[in-house]
Amino acid sequence: MKFTDVRGLELTTTSAKAVDHFNESIAANAEYRLNAGDLMAEAIQADPSFTMAHCAMGYYLKSAEAFAPPEASMECLLAAEATDLSKVTRREQMSVKALRAWIENRQDDAIAIWDSILDDHPTDLLTLQLVHYRNFWHGKAIAIKDSVARAFYAWDKSMPNYSNVLGMYSFGYNENGDKVRGLELGLEAVSLNSDDLWAVHALSHVYHDTGEKAKGIALLSGDKPEWDDRNAIREHLRWHESILHWDLGDYDKVLSLYDNHVAKAITPFYLDIQNTAAVLWRLECAGIDVGNRWQNLSDVVAQRVVTRNLPFTDIHLAMVLGRTGEQTQMKNLIDSIRSDSGRARNAHELSSAETDLAVCEAVDAYCQGDYETSISKLLPNRWNAYRSIGASDAQRDVINVMLGQAALKANESTLARSVFAQRVETKPASQLSWLWYANALEQCGDHSAAQAARAQMLKLEGSLAA
Repeated sequence: MKFTDVRGLELTTTSAKAVDHFNESIAANAEYRLNAGDLMAEAIQADPSFTMAHCAMGYYLKSAEAFAPPEASMECLLAAEATDLSKVTRREQMSVKALRAWIENRQDDAIAIWDSILDDHPTDLLTLQLVHYRNFWHGKAIAIKDSVARAFYAWDKSMPNYSNVLGMYSFGYNENGDKVRGLELGLEAVSLNSDDLWAVHALSHVYHDTGEKAKGIALLSGDKPEWDDRNAIREHLRWHESILHWDLGDYDKVLSLYDNHVAKAITPFYLDIQNTAAVLWRLECAGIDVGNRWQNLSDVVAQRVVTRNLPFTDIHLAMVLGRTGEQTQMKNLIDSIRSDSGRARNAHELSSAETDLAVCEAVDAYCQGDYETSISKLLPNRWNAYRSIGASDAQRDVINVMLGQAALKANESTLARSVFAQRVETKPASQLSWLWYANALEQCGDHSAAQAARAQMLKLEGSLAA
């Protein structure tokens, strides 16, 4: 029997109740609510032959990865494939094929299938989110934006979850350097739905990248009981808040946010590892003693070395292993990444694996005090901004910071000056940028320019001025 979802897309099921639960689940998933999976399970219970519900549950479980056993998403795929696929729509058939491609780690194939679905069905919200996020983790900045741009004509504010589409579009524009359009779309999204945490996330990126730290902190700070029913995006938004305070030199606040939010419940989930390691690394680059916090990450990181999932996670695993001196595990990680190059099926996979390997080897060398080797590993990828390892410009900034710090420590003065001269241009409102630039200028013997850089730092908001 044919039903339609709330945006008019056909669904093959025998149960109107199943459709209701499916609609509720897709909306909950769009807002990162913890009950999205439970709602989809109710849809399956209402109609065990509901192909698209099994497929969507497989997508959820594959995304949740560390919170679900590895076979869980495969069980959903097999359940979807066991339904009568000859009677479902082409969109539903293609969705099942995309799930299989993703589970088999053929991520470029999955993205290609989702792209094809969206060409015909631009209001397929779940598919739109999947392709948007996978392009993000694949470092495909233009596709992050244009995956939404090509579907945007079909959406308007009368449609359910329109704000979620605006939030994705805002994030895409920001990642491609258009902060004005990113801000405009993000503000429109949160004006329509303040519970849209991806739109909040997009705005936090805009405020971070434009140096409007006070606006970013106002957006993210304070008690947020409305976030209690959300997944790991809660901690990631607190990570964004901590980075804004880090840029201000308010390190006590950063540590408080780290202990009470970012690392309050450390799990093997990739985003938790990224968030925690990235905060600690940045704090140490600012000269802050983080105590035994690296050691507290050891157990979950040991699990992830065996179950790697993303290049960007790998570099944060390397940070923890380097800081805790786990050289055997570090070798295992690097050997595993090196083997990815031999299995690469296309140029993108090869570039991603090679960049991943170089950055992890750079982290390893840095942690052992071999700053010259660290520099040599980082420099070849400097001008592509390490994008092939995925994530955002704000997240990858930690690599640029590492390059500059390695140059300072190795007395590669002109390189350090170059790195931090670039950073003060792109982040002119960052006190740390100006402080590091001043240090590099001092190393170069340009004392008057160093004094001018410190004077610029003192003009900016933040505790470093004190």
